[in-house]
Amino acid sequence: MNLETYVPFCSTDIRFMKQADLEKHLLSLHLSNVVLILSKGGEKRWGLTELCENFDVSLKTYIRISDVSSNPTPEDIHAALGKIGSSPIDTIIAIGGGSCIDLAKGISAFYSQDTVPSSDAILQMVKDKAYTSCHGLDIIAVPTTAGTGSEVTQWATVWDMWNKEKYSIDCPQLKPKAAYVVPEFTLSLSKELTLSTGLDALCHAVEAYWSTFTTPLVQDLAYRSVELIVSNLKDVLDYSSDMFLRERMCRASLLAGLAFSQTRTTACHAISYPLTMYYGVPHGFAAALSLAGVAEMNRGYFVNDEALFQLFNEWNGIQGWLDYVCEGVVLLRADAFGVKDFEMVSEKACGNGRMGNNPKILDRFNIFQILKTNIPLDK
Repeated sequence: MNLETYVPFCSTDIRFMKQADLEKHLLSLHLSNVVLILSKGGEKRWGLTELCENFDVSLKTYIRISDVSSNPTPEDIHAALGKIGSSPIDTIIAIGGGSCIDLAKGISAFYSQDTVPSSDAILQMVKDKAYTSCHGLDIIAVPTTAGTGSEVTQWATVWDMWNKEKYSIDCPQLKPKAAYVVPEFTLSLSKELTLSTGLDALCHAVEAYWSTFTTPLVQDLAYRSVELIVSNLKDVLDYSSDMFLRERMCRASLLAGLAFSQTRTTACHAISYPLTMYYGVPHGFAAALSLAGVAEMNRGYFVNDEALFQLFNEWNGIQGWLDYVCEGVVLLRADAFGVKDFEMVSEKACGNGRMGNNPKILDRFNIFQILKTNIPLDK
């Protein structure tokens, strides 16, 4: 074996802990030059003012970035880099959802003490994959939702809102060095966000399970994640302050992240991107809209398929479970989100690289029918 090409399954230090322990642990790391990405709302919501004050006193360099958009753009990365300027930085701590952690990765990919690239230059480098030689800054990810899995992956999503395009930064050095999971932080999630992020985790797990790049270990991780989500997501919506349920959803999200970190996503995520870009459908809902239809299309095209489908038998299939868990929160149908141009969405989805990871190649007609009906189709 050539050890220079060896890639570990997971190089991230993963720890579950209570909030009080998180603050003590972060302060015990003896960090020197830190960028903290934490929204003002998050600081107040999670009671992190004392931590911020301690950082301000104890760190040699401490830069706070509190503006975090829901879908990071090159402009967001440029603004963050402009705030850092030529300051020496060696660690980024991102406390927030997947967009917060993605912004940390964007900063890490393009940070330099010598220059701050323009947003246009950042976009071009993303397109050209000119960041692949980056050394990357150490990232400590503290996810505050149970869904994205960004704390254990090497890529980040960047949105070009002007040209209606979505890109990925993909570099092994961007995988967080540590992921500290604090289930307490998810207590503040609204019912809608709890559902959306939970469905995002479900799609990550299911898509990893059937991906063309799946492995037996990936399927084991993904299966357990699906099992946890199917068994707990409805309950956590009904009993939002139950820490036992919140912790189980955090475990499910992390397992899904580990699974799809090896495979990347497939058709459901390819379809989700134009739904979010053009119609503003929240990401988790956008991915789950097509899950049942894509699953039926994929039936028979991936190994151990019936084991996955059996997890949903109690609800007469994936769509039945989705309707059950979404009842009273959101109507998970494309037209309910105002989606009208199914042809455009289908065309954009077919042009996305994630579609190539799907076990069965789906054409524009397949996607059109799935979106329009949300009814499982015959192969």
